[in-house]
Amino acid sequence: MNLDHLYSFVEVIKTGSFSEVARKLSISQPAVSFQIQKLEQDLGVRLIDRKQKKLTLTEPGKRLFQFAEKVHEEYEKLQIDMNQLREEVVGNLVISSSTIPGSFILPPLLSDFKKIHPSVRIEVVVSDSGQVIENVENGTYDVGFCGSAPKNPDIEVVKVGSDEIVLIVSAGHPFADRKKVSFLDILEEPLIVREETSGTQKSINTLVKKSGYDVGLCKIALTLGTTEAVVAAVEGQSGIAFVSSCAIQKSLSLGLIKVIEVENMKFVRDFYCIYRKERVASRLLEEFVSFIKDKTG
Repeated sequence: MNLDHLYSFVEVIKTGSFSEVARKLSISQPAVSFQIQKLEQDLGVRLIDRKQKKLTLTEPGKRLFQFAEKVHEEYEKLQIDMNQLREEVVGNLVISSSTIPGSFILPPLLSDFKKIHPSVRIEVVVSDSGQVIENVENGTYDVGFCGSAPKNPDIEVVKVGSDEIVLIVSAGHPFADRKKVSFLDILEEPLIVREETSGTQKSINTLVKKSGYDVGLCKIALTLGTTEAVVAAVEGQSGIAFVSSCAIQKSLSLGLIKVIEVENMKFVRDFYCIYRKERVASRLLEEFVSFIKDKTG
């Protein structure tokens, strides 16, 4: 059964005129008559009685009219649904992120993005900044968030925020009663650090060098894989550490650690959204990158 023929049948009954339907559909009147005849042939019944220029539905015609109206209504709903699907952003978005952006920057951003695009499924895979950059460069992931800006010309870099790196000590550490220490004081204490590929650690190393010192001169007590592990080690009095201020709010509020100022040093670093320039091909990634730029620009 042809849907166009069914639609013509409904319109003929509603208007009572073959010629009016022909004008509405921009086809000839004989074409409309042919469509109705074809329906009757397909179904093997007469649908319309034509008496004295008046159209009267037969019993089969009445049943078909009821059916056809429902089909037409459902078809219009289907068209609306299809249009919405074409407009709706759907798909899976897998993000490679370093610890700090993945824990503190991304969650509120992703929550807002999901409100706009509820059909999108998002997964965040956390690693260090070096791995994030590698993941994006080799195409394993389309987009990444990290604390280091890659110098690869094929990678687009968008600043999404900044953070202060602070020196923390346990509440029972001798430094806890001091407002300020020098870097020479730090050299005498066991220092807990992240791995070298960590964006936080790279930022610390760079900022310390800018101040004329070298982290390599410190007494490295532990090298740990996450910021949370570093904070926990400081709480356990295994040493002191430089960490992102984002990561210590709970420990600070519980009085487990103290933040100590370092003389003549101000540690601020940036976070970035990175993606390969040619990879912004899918509508989902395009919408996500545009959203991030709008929210953080």
